[in-house]
Amino acid sequence: MNTKAAEKKMRSTKSTVLLVMACWVVVLLAGIALPQVVGTYQLQLAVQAATLGTFALSIAWLVNQTGMLSFGHAAYYGVAGYSVAILTTETDVPLIVVIAAAVLISAVFAFVVGLVIAKSPGVAFAMLSLSIGMLVWVATTKLDSVTHGTDGFNIVFEGSFLGKDAMSYINPVTSWPVVWSALMLVMALFWFVNRSVFGRRLVAVRENEERMRFSGYRTYMPRVLAFVLSAAIAGLAGCMAVLTSSYISPDNLSFHVSGLALSVAILGGIGSIVGPSVGAIIFVLLQAYLSGSSNYEFILGGALMVVIIAAPGGLAEIVKKLVSLVMRRRRAAHV
Repeated sequence: MNTKAAEKKMRSTKSTVLLVMACWVVVLLAGIALPQVVGTYQLQLAVQAATLGTFALSIAWLVNQTGMLSFGHAAYYGVAGYSVAILTTETDVPLIVVIAAAVLISAVFAFVVGLVIAKSPGVAFAMLSLSIGMLVWVATTKLDSVTHGTDGFNIVFEGSFLGKDAMSYINPVTSWPVVWSALMLVMALFWFVNRSVFGRRLVAVRENEERMRFSGYRTYMPRVLAFVLSAAIAGLAGCMAVLTSSYISPDNLSFHVSGLALSVAILGGIGSIVGPSVGAIIFVLLQAYLSGSSNYEFILGGALMVVIIAAPGGLAEIVKKLVSLVMRRRRAAHV
């Protein structure tokens, strides 16, 4: 009986994975076709939302899986961006290799930082992450000979990237398929990691780290590795931001950037893979709609407060509750 139950559960899990993969492919292809149905301005907003959504997802996943709240994640976003700028300017390495190296540099930097701060619990970790972020921001403003200081770094990409002229990615029509695909790949990666042994162990450490230690499991290194993975995704978002704007400045590493990504993640729903991207879309649309007003941050803050009070799980929780309500009513109607 147990064997049959196990086989049934395995078939159900396999069916769920196949269904999710099929839906993922459909959404990926539908998103890539977006330039065919919207104008350039709307597509530019979509590029901004996808980039911000990727960055917000990196923070949300770390909080959801480990309970580690990073207030300085813009450091890894910016380190990768500056790595792209410097490597592109100083070397003749192909851009795709430069981006891979930049993500790796961001991950290595996060590994070093994680070894130092990952043991710290709760608020201590949050404050240490903020301190590291502020130190990196100060460094970019002071190292004028390398980062161009507060003037920012204008980048001239040469050669090709994925078969197209590298500078053409400033055009949203060219950059959208790359940015969208990157976001979808990150979402798929986190979805699979969450369902892996590593992902389940991270949740167990988050829920009761002391019990995990007594059970003989290591809790320190999984937290470090989760932090590194999150920082690498933040670095990928930083690379996409630089690729689509050909510019980076210390503002990309400020606390405001980390806070914005965290706010967007909370707005959409930290506990959901899709939530941070939804939050990014809403923020970008609000920002564009209220571009003539200086009060859009006030309005965003008010919307964030309403969502947190009404649904602590963000908009994803509201949607989930609505779907559950509809399903209950449908079942009641069939009874």
